[in-house]
Amino acid sequence: MEVAVLLKVLLFVVALLDGIYLGVLLHEVGHALAALLVTRQSVTLQVGTSDRNVRFSLGRLTALLGLAGFRYGATRYDRSSESIRVQRWVIAGGPIASLCVTACLGLSLWRFEPWSWIWVALFAFFVANFRILIVSLWPIEYPAPDGSGDVWLSDGLDFWRIGKR
Repeated sequence: MEVAVLLKVLLFVVALLDGIYLGVLLHEVGHALAALLVTRQSVTLQVGTSDRNVRFSLGRLTALLGLAGFRYGATRYDRSSESIRVQRWVIAGGPIASLCVTACLGLSLWRFEPWSWIWVALFAFFVANFRILIVSLWPIEYPAPDGSGDVWLSDGLDFWRIGKR
């Protein structure tokens, strides 16, 4: 097997892992921006499940970024004080952000020669973000990754269950 092919496979794997982290971050930024726009609350955005996070604040937004459990993210605000309409906008913010990023990456693939270095990296980012979009819309519940025994809902299931109230 050619060395260039092996290096492109390695590039794909590294870009895919980076794309998952960045995709989860952008997905949660979508939720957080929606929450900041439609509520007057402080919002906490978290990527990763680690207790050791990089923390920074910008106005009403606090971001906690960790590496352990980087496939998971959460945006927190006091949902109980908001209407169902507001909650739905916040829930939809993440998938909308993921859809926009996935569409932009997919369209950018046309600009480059297939299997070139940049195309391989962009394709990996596209695959990562498409995966995040599908998983967020799929109506599933899964155990919290921190082992607390809590149950987390996908955005699709959360959106659907809010409508049943």
